[in-house]
Amino acid sequence: MFLEELRVLNFRNLTQQKISFSEGINVFYGDNAQGKTNFLEAIYLLSTSKSFRTRADHELITWGQESSKVVGKASFLEIELLITQNKKSLLVNKQEKRLTDLIGSFLTVLFTPADIEIVSGSPDKRRRFLDQLGCSLSRDYLVNLVKISRVLRSRNQLLWELKQGRNVDLSVWDLQLAKLASLIWRFRFELMLALQESLQKLSKKLTGGELKIIYVTQAKGESDKKIEENFLEELQLLRNEEIQKSQTQIGPQRDDFKILLEVEEGAKVVSKDLNTYGSRGEQRAASLALKLSEIEIIEHEKNTRPTLLLDDVLGELDQNHQKLLLAQLKKGQSFLTTTSIESFGQNLIGKFKKLKVEKGIVTIAD
Repeated sequence: MFLEELRVLNFRNLTQQKISFSEGINVFYGDNAQGKTNFLEAIYLLSTSKSFRTRADHELITWGQESSKVVGKASFLEIELLITQNKKSLLVNKQEKRLTDLIGSFLTVLFTPADIEIVSGSPDKRRRFLDQLGCSLSRDYLVNLVKISRVLRSRNQLLWELKQGRNVDLSVWDLQLAKLASLIWRFRFELMLALQESLQKLSKKLTGGELKIIYVTQAKGESDKKIEENFLEELQLLRNEEIQKSQTQIGPQRDDFKILLEVEEGAKVVSKDLNTYGSRGEQRAASLALKLSEIEIIEHEKNTRPTLLLDDVLGELDQNHQKLLLAQLKKGQSFLTTTSIESFGQNLIGKFKKLKVEKGIVTIAD
């Protein structure tokens, strides 16, 4: 499946556009602040129903307008998102759907310069990477994430009420939390194994050493039942602390992972945590490895090639890493942004569709 056509209306600085795309490589180029990334954002919205730049949907609407619309056609699929000041609605093939129904319909992998923060940033960046990949692979995983978020909000409210001296019962919420936590943890364990396998194959090409991923979690137990039992016991031990903080202290919402780089130095192997001790170049190489792994895992599990969205990332990579990334472009549809079509053309082997962007308007270049 590939994106054949995109229509946007009042989306950021894109007032009204209709564009047809190549089944292969499509390049948006032009000066900064013209709207190139806005097109990638619109395409990503068709895949996830969310922006990768803001959580405030109203910011996607052109200033002075009441609503925005993004429509995409991909083979037999038509996706339409309507965004108003306080609501976002979805139509798939003219039928009204829930936003969660969109996940998995049109698969994309996004790579931006900010993705280095998966390696260099805080744990929430890494959890977000895991959850985005997990949701692409499994709708059940997405549903469980939504459910556990609701349970945590309700449970934290009850913890606050207990702190105020009110008599409330947490047992029902503890059981729900334990069940959902075990399901999420089980999925993440399997996802970590897949990431490790992929990283191992990519390591030498990208870093000259071996990348390892270490899952940092509070889950304890070899079976789902044992994980639940241990989790419930831990909740009891932490009850007073949780009441004082009015906050659930354990669960998948506190997971993290480490990316270690192992290199040979003389007769010994040295391992370092790239989050703390990695150079900028090593962190960038590791983030590229994670993104390439994301592509491989989605293609293997879903038996379809995800559409690649690359937002001005080639300038961040050295020549060797550029070649590895560009090799991925020939395997399916991709969308890229760049300020310099000339330098981009010299690095890219093969044909690509040139889309010049100026003041939010696209023209097809020769």
